[in-house]
Amino acid sequence: MKKVTIKDLAKALNVSTSTVSRALADHQDISQSTKKKVKLLADELNYTINMHAKLFRNQNSGLIALVLPEINMFFTPRLIEGINKTLNNSKYTLITFVSKDLLEKEKEIIKQCLAWNVEGVLISLSKESTNIDHLAKLTQANIECVLLDKTNSEKDNQYATVGINGASTSYDATMHLIQNGHKNIIGIFGNPALSITQNRLQGFKNAFNEKKITLPTENIVLVEKSKDLDFILPHILRHNKNVTAIFTMSDELLAATHHNLRAADKRVPEDISIMAISDGVYPYLLHPKISHIKHSGYRLGRKSSTLLIKILEDKKERCHEVIKTKTIILDSVRDLT
Repeated sequence: MKKVTIKDLAKALNVSTSTVSRALADHQDISQSTKKKVKLLADELNYTINMHAKLFRNQNSGLIALVLPEINMFFTPRLIEGINKTLNNSKYTLITFVSKDLLEKEKEIIKQCLAWNVEGVLISLSKESTNIDHLAKLTQANIECVLLDKTNSEKDNQYATVGINGASTSYDATMHLIQNGHKNIIGIFGNPALSITQNRLQGFKNAFNEKKITLPTENIVLVEKSKDLDFILPHILRHNKNVTAIFTMSDELLAATHHNLRAADKRVPEDISIMAISDGVYPYLLHPKISHIKHSGYRLGRKSSTLLIKILEDKKERCHEVIKTKTIILDSVRDLT
């Protein structure tokens, strides 16, 4: 069966194509009875709007693009939920793209955003996006862009950003371990090219510096993928027998760390304590429950999408918004004092 068009509907109802088009759009000049007939026939024949034609006709598409490096089970679902919650009460529709953590794929997605005439872009950068010049194409096309969570410290100031104070959050988590008597602490971090990693690593170091505790370079672990810990962490645990605690900067790294501790027969917190930065769901699924600094993906989604809409509709100036975090003390940190 060929795709049903407006011309087909108009012919079947013996009306003009403009009447059908305006009826489907609930135009005030079309009577309720005509609207009802058009919509009933459209449903019966499975008519769908040609989005390409609509975007060509309209200057404003009503589309907001969300660009993510990946979709994982930890942070992403709540992030998308928060964005959708905001957009449900607006005139905008969300379309989601995944860059697979590749710069070239991210560039392709930006071109797609331009082709679809999106009105705004929410983007969490790929691990390869140490240079974000490709986002300039959005600015040139008057498409607003908000960077969220994973950003690039080099050129962040050109765009609005939303995220937590990574340094402060990481400092609080590390200080909690130190205040419980831990000094030989392993810090596990993600891609060093991203500001999210750089900031959280700096906070980790700041806690040691403030307490004048030596931080060996081998106690800082930087991985591009969480599965890399399967090779790195067992080696560390075998050769650094005095480790009493581990800090992880994300849920993904927490999952990989917890798996490796179990594989090495290390008990939490009896043998090794754990503190993490987390969305606040996964720590409750582990035994024992993991103490963490809660960084809500839902709040990030709400905050970033609200900011983007304000920039679009109220011409709000681009700014850098910081989301508050909360310390949650559970069962994974042993008190050595």
